[in-house]
Amino acid sequence: MSFFQYQARDASGAIHRGVTEALSELDAARKLKAGRLFPVKIKAVKSRSKRRVPEEHIIRFFFDLSDLLVAGLPLDRALSLISSNQTNKRFQRMVQELFESVQGGNDLSGALSQYRDVFGSLSDHMIRAGEASGALGPILKRLAQYLEQRREFRQAMISSMIYPVILLGTSLVSMVVLLVYVIPKFAQIFHDLNQKVPFITQVMVNIGAWLKEFGWLVPIAVVLGFWGGKYLLRQPNVRRFMDKCLFWFPFSRYLILHSELTRFCRTLGTMLESGVPLLKALNLGQELIMNTVLRESIAPLHQEIKVGRSMSNFFRSQSAFPPRLGTMLRISEEQGNLGAGLLSLSEYFEKELHRMLQRIMTLMEPLVILFTGGLIALIVISMFSAIFGINDIKF
Repeated sequence: MSFFQYQARDASGAIHRGVTEALSELDAARKLKAGRLFPVKIKAVKSRSKRRVPEEHIIRFFFDLSDLLVAGLPLDRALSLISSNQTNKRFQRMVQELFESVQGGNDLSGALSQYRDVFGSLSDHMIRAGEASGALGPILKRLAQYLEQRREFRQAMISSMIYPVILLGTSLVSMVVLLVYVIPKFAQIFHDLNQKVPFITQVMVNIGAWLKEFGWLVPIAVVLGFWGGKYLLRQPNVRRFMDKCLFWFPFSRYLILHSELTRFCRTLGTMLESGVPLLKALNLGQELIMNTVLRESIAPLHQEIKVGRSMSNFFRSQSAFPPRLGTMLRISEEQGNLGAGLLSLSEYFEKELHRMLQRIMTLMEPLVILFTGGLIALIVISMFSAIFGINDIKF
């Protein structure tokens, strides 16, 4: 994905400028047209690395701005106060520029459109809805809560992997030390006495010798494999093939489906609760789905809604989605609270995903211990075979 700076007009002829993320200029134009903007000029932006800001600063910004607006402060005054309290210098300059833009006559959504790569398209749509409804303060708070929940969800998934990774890393370091420094000491005794080293010990000695001489290639290979994999996954055909392969296995399909549905339902529900029209919310919700197979499965939903069909019937007719999704959406549609129903579904899918991840981590810990323990046991056996072999040496 790359960033593209655009200039576009809406139906009334007003000029809109900003930055959007897309695969190509044609993809950027398609996204603008989906948002009822007609592109006038689209230009690729080579690098946006200088525009990155830690997510906690953005979340805190929306919380603070919401509190100040609800307290009755004018928007420009609120931005000025928030700018003076920022500890991140880069973000402080951004908020100061937002303040100057608002003072110059722009509304908040217009000012933020220059930093869409920082604040995201979701913020842009929700803030426009808040300005149109006159409830900007409460919607900013809902946006901050959404971003905080998304961040906590991501951190929970990362945290669940920390202990197994540390355990595996520590075990691998211990094995390298044994292979490179300990086992060769035993083998040296046999070499000094011109005796044959036991087979299993010789295998370990050869592995240790290779690691000692060429071990520096291992981290290089890992780094090259990582960046090479990232490059390949940027290719649409490769990405689609990998996503399809992951959907073949029930276990990976379960994890991907619940993770994507958590993000989709939470994003869509938050936008609907904030007053964003359903079709516009669907466009953004589909863009946030990472798995290409799942995105293609949901793509017809926009047209189904456009011709007047219900969302619940669409998901009930798709066997790839959990039955609960269509059932709960039908109840929400009958009660007239689709946004709240989607948020409730996002919490359900998130809990199910956490429960499954917890089971995986509970199972992974003993598996990692057994795996690394087996390797270390093999090394220890090779050491003991060398020790016992000393008794058979003929002088």
